Amino acid sequence: MSASSGVAVPAACFDDTAQQGQTSLADGYYKFDLNFSDPSCPTGGDYLIDVTAPSAAYVVGSSQLIPPSSDSTTTPLSVPLCPGSPQDAIPATAQYCEAQPSEFAPPSSVLARSNGTEYYLHLTFDASQPPGSAQIFNNHIPLDPVLNDAVSISKTTPMINVSRGQLVPYVITVDSEVDFDLQNLTIADRFPPGFRYVTGSARINGVPAEPTVNGRELLWNNLGLTGSGRNELQLLLAVGAGISEGEYVNRAQAVHSITGNLLSGEATATVRLVPDPNFDCTDVMGKVYDDANRNGIQDLDERGIGGVRLVTARGLSTTTDQYGRFHITCAIVPREGRGSNFILKLDDRTLPSGFRASTTPVQMERATRGKTLRFSFGASIHRVVGLDIADPVFEPGLTDLRPQWQPRINLLLDELQKGPAILRLSYLADVEDPQLVEDRVEAIKTQILSGWDPMAHGYELVVEPEVFWRRGGPPERAPAIGAER
Repeated sequence: MSASSGVAVPAACFDDTAQQGQTSLADGYYKFDLNFSDPSCPTGGDYLIDVTAPSAAYVVGSSQLIPPSSDSTTTPLSVPLCPGSPQDAIPATAQYCEAQPSEFAPPSSVLARSNGTEYYLHLTFDASQPPGSAQIFNNHIPLDPVLNDAVSISKTTPMINVSRGQLVPYVITVDSEVDFDLQNLTIADRFPPGFRYVTGSARINGVPAEPTVNGRELLWNNLGLTGSGRNELQLLLAVGAGISEGEYVNRAQAVHSITGNLLSGEATATVRLVPDPNFDCTDVMGKVYDDANRNGIQDLDERGIGGVRLVTARGLSTTTDQYGRFHITCAIVPREGRGSNFILKLDDRTLPSGFRASTTPVQMERATRGKTLRFSFGASIHRVVGLDIADPVFEPGLTDLRPQWQPRINLLLDELQKGPAILRLSYLADVEDPQLVEDRVEAIKTQILSGWDPMAHGYELVVEPEVFWRRGGPPERAPAIGAER
C-alpha cells in the first residue's frame, strides 16, 4: 500500500508489519489494518493499493476486463462516508463499507463491470470510527489472465464453387484452450464485398442468435465459453449479382467484447465464384451436312454427316452424331458487357473419303452470356482435277513454262469449266532448289487463277498445291568455300 503520492508507507503503519508488501496465499485473500501511527500514514489520508501479478500468465497492471471504480487517476472512495451509501454493497451493516456483497470472489456467472464486480484501489481512510473507517471489506481485486490464443477458431463451408444468387452456408467453430470459463467473448465475422448476410439464418449451438451487422462485419457480442468447451455458429451468406468470377475469402476471429483484444487467430473459408450454367455460359450447337449441290445451305434432302470432329480455339472438341449434329456445353464464358468472339473449326481430315468442305471450315461468331451459338458446316464430294508438273516443263532456273507447255493451261481451264471442281496442283521435285520449287508452284497457281472468272464459270476455284520430293526431301547443299562446318 502506498500514499496517494505513490510512495509506499512504512510497515509500522500496519498493526501487522508483514501486511506491507504481503503476498497473497492460494486463496487470494489479503488484508490491511492501518494504525495511522506514522506521519506518512495520517488519518484522513488517501491511499493506493498496488497489485503485482504473480507470474507472466497474468497481464501487468490493473484489470482491463474489470477496471477499478477508483485508481490513481480518479477521486478516492471515502471509506468513512461509505456505509449506507450507494457504494456500500451491504447497506444493512451501517458501520462497515463492503465493496461487494460476498466475502467470496464473484463467480464467472457475474457479468464483468456490473455492481457485483465493483472494487477500489484509491481509498480514503481515517480513525474516526475504527475499524469501519479504516478498513474496506469484500474488495476483491481481479487480475487479467493472458488470453492470447485462449481460443481456437475454425471456419468451414461445404461449398467450393458457387454462382451468383446462391446461398452459401458457413460454420464457425470456437474451442476454449483454457480450463476456466470465458466471458465477454465476441465472434467477429468479416465477409467479402458482394456477399450479404441472410437475416435470421445465424444459430449458435442450434439456438437462433442474430448478430450486430456493421457494414461487412457481423458481431456476436458478450458470449460465454466454458473451460475446454465449444461453441458452433452457423450462418448463411448470399452471393450478390454484381460480383465477378474469382475467389472470395470469408474471415472470422474471436476478440474480447470489452477490451477488443484478440483471443484467437484468424480463420478463413474460401469459395470460388464460377459462371452459372444457365445465365453465364454460352452453349454451342450445330450440324455438319452433305451439301450435295454445294450451295452452302442445308436443303431438305441433304443429310447430316456423322463422325466429323470440330475443334474450338481453346482446344475443346466434339464429334458429330449419326445425324451430323454436335453440341458443346458451356463452350465459352463471354466477357461481361461486350461478349467475346468464338471460333470453331471443322477438322476436314475426319470427313468421309472424297468429301471436301463446301463452306468456310473456320467460322467465328460473337458470343453473349446466356445465349446459344449455332454453326453450320457443309461438305460434299468434289470433282478433283489434277495437274502434275516437274522441272522439265520449266525454263532452266526460271518459273516460266516452256513454250510447248503453255497450251496445256488452256486445256486445264476448259476442263475446269465443265463443272465445279477442285484443282490439285502437284509438283514432283528432285534436285531443284526448294525456294525455286515454291516459286514455280506459286507462279502456276497465279497464272491459273488469273485466267479464271468465278462469276462467269459459276464457282470459286480452289487450288490445293502440294510438293513431292523424289528423294524424300530437298537435297543437301554443300557448304560454301571457307564456311564453317
